[in-house]
Amino acid sequence: VLGSWLLRGIDRELHPLTTLQDAMDRRDAADLTPLPPALTQQAGSSDVQRLGEALDGLLARVQHSLHAQREFAGNVAHELRTPLAGIRAQAAHALAQSDPAVWRSELQGIAESEQRASRTVDQLLALARAAEGGTALALQAVSLHTLVREVLLRFLPRADALGVDLGADGLEQAVQVCAHTALIEGILNNLLDNALRYGCGQPPRITVALQVREGHAVLSVADNGPGVDAALARQLQQRWAQGDHGVRLGQGAGLGLSIVSRYAQLMGGQLVLEPAQQGSGLVASVRLPLAGP
Repeated sequence: VLGSWLLRGIDRELHPLTTLQDAMDRRDAADLTPLPPALTQQAGSSDVQRLGEALDGLLARVQHSLHAQREFAGNVAHELRTPLAGIRAQAAHALAQSDPAVWRSELQGIAESEQRASRTVDQLLALARAAEGGTALALQAVSLHTLVREVLLRFLPRADALGVDLGADGLEQAVQVCAHTALIEGILNNLLDNALRYGCGQPPRITVALQVREGHAVLSVADNGPGVDAALARQLQQRWAQGDHGVRLGQGAGLGLSIVSRYAQLMGGQLVLEPAQQGSGLVASVRLPLAGP
């Protein structure tokens, strides 16, 4: 009698473990949702409950890691598009020429583009590791006016080829921000790329402006294209979202503005999309904290 009572008690203790094992065995590899509450809340042993909670914690960490990997892959594919397009254009131009001086000039440009692409991958890897590990991104004082000027100079040939008036305002003022150089470059690259693709009216005009307001630097890219309304502005900051104009053109993947928004957040800033004050167009502004004295 005593033996039967002990066996029944042991069976009651092991039954939650058996149920938990069966639930895990039936799981699809892509299913990282938490375990059903009944498996832990109705467990006959605190040890079984703790085991279930530990498994839930593991599933959550794996899910976070996979999300970070997918975000990293999407960011790399998107951020490499601009330097790779530049390399293709320079190679095509060099192949169409017979002057060795032109070949040398274009090869030098290709080498510089490759270096920027490699640096971008390294920086995105560091960013992904920081995000996955939950560590803060290392920020430092950055001369925003100088960096903006350097990026603009890289975009001038493309703007000239498209007949776009690419101008700047406020870059004569020295502005130091607490930021990350690679992220600011990524912000400007994406905003200018978007403006050149979708934001050019007649005559096509893009203006990059830098201002200091209320303890923040405000970096904005304004175009005279079709613009967006408030609802679409919120939507475009989500990954894979595109407006009607982008869908019609069949370009892009709906990542650019979401990357800009994410980069701004990592530096304690914010992306704001607003209609142009005069005429049609879009103003994309990023607020960044100023560097301390």
